[in-house]
Amino acid sequence: MTEATQPAIPRARPVLPEATGTGTAPAPVPNKWRDLLDPLKACAPELGLNGTDVHFLEVLLSFVPGAALVADRDGACIVFASNAAIAGRMGRSGDSTVNRCIRRAEHHGLVLRRMAPNRKRFRRCGAGGEPLRSYGIDLSPMMRRRGELAETRARLDRQAAETAVKRDACAASLRALRELRNDPRHGPTGANPDIAGFQRRLRRKPDPAELDQLLAELREACDKARTRRDTADMSGTDARNERHKEHQISENQNTHLKRNASTPSEIEDRLPRLTRILGNCATAPDIDRALDDAAAMLPDSRRAWSEAHRRMGPAAASVLLGTVLERHERLHNPGGYLRQLVKHWETGSLTLDQLLSASQETAVPPSPVIGPMPRLPGPALSVS
Repeated sequence: MTEATQPAIPRARPVLPEATGTGTAPAPVPNKWRDLLDPLKACAPELGLNGTDVHFLEVLLSFVPGAALVADRDGACIVFASNAAIAGRMGRSGDSTVNRCIRRAEHHGLVLRRMAPNRKRFRRCGAGGEPLRSYGIDLSPMMRRRGELAETRARLDRQAAETAVKRDACAASLRALRELRNDPRHGPTGANPDIAGFQRRLRRKPDPAELDQLLAELREACDKARTRRDTADMSGTDARNERHKEHQISENQNTHLKRNASTPSEIEDRLPRLTRILGNCATAPDIDRALDDAAAMLPDSRRAWSEAHRRMGPAAASVLLGTVLERHERLHNPGGYLRQLVKHWETGSLTLDQLLSASQETAVPPSPVIGPMPRLPGPALSVS
């Protein structure tokens, strides 16, 4: 009886008998590099293995001759190399590292120690050289987990692809946010601490859940930036429209006033009651209060006067109010008459000159409702 120093792999004949009459094909023989080591490297973090653990398993596989792993008649594939031989191939010295790697691999269910009573590793062969019994490190647990390793690798590949897609989406959103922040319409440019924070989080290797959270925050930040930009655009447009509107109103008012230009003396002569009412006024607020009081003394005229003041401006509206004051004794509804004057003035069918001329032709004595008022020095009313 002899002892061999090579893995317990039969060389003369196949160890496992062929299945005859069972209707099932034998299990395929795994390739130790493609079917075991490559998936192990890909799944190492998932399995809790570090680089030393993977290197140790690679060294164990290197002691098996050939590329295929074939189990013996007991269903084992035993490597009986010594700790010194394993450490030499690993580039390490001493037994402590090898023993630690064996314990870790056994803990993760990848190898199994089958020790002889004297705790040695060897293979016992018969007189004809046939293997009888092997002792050492059994690789069959790793072989049995071949399908599990393949499934885990496929799942990790899918997760890696999904993570890459999410990272690309985060990078695109971050680029869009940076462009929005650099837009002059966004406001003052400068340091963007939130963008720097997003970049730091993206440079790390976040898991898919963290990427989902980051993508949601980036999209929310982009939405807020777009809202501010659109608000700035709308504000600028509204301001331009408002300036255009004010310019148009100013032009229309100037056109009306220029078309109806009259001298202060003509207004004083043709609207004496209005002139007397405004005689004590020294400031613009005094004039406004006097005109409001005069309109309040006319029946149903307070609201009509407010509307005329708003739509025509104080100067032109005061001429209409003065016309109503000159004629109010003969008017059944002074407020309605004032509204009609405003409507005709807006359509252009009535000018202030026509009103002043009509007031001169139909002048009446001072009304007892208003009462005679002495002419006092004060600012002259002008619509020019």
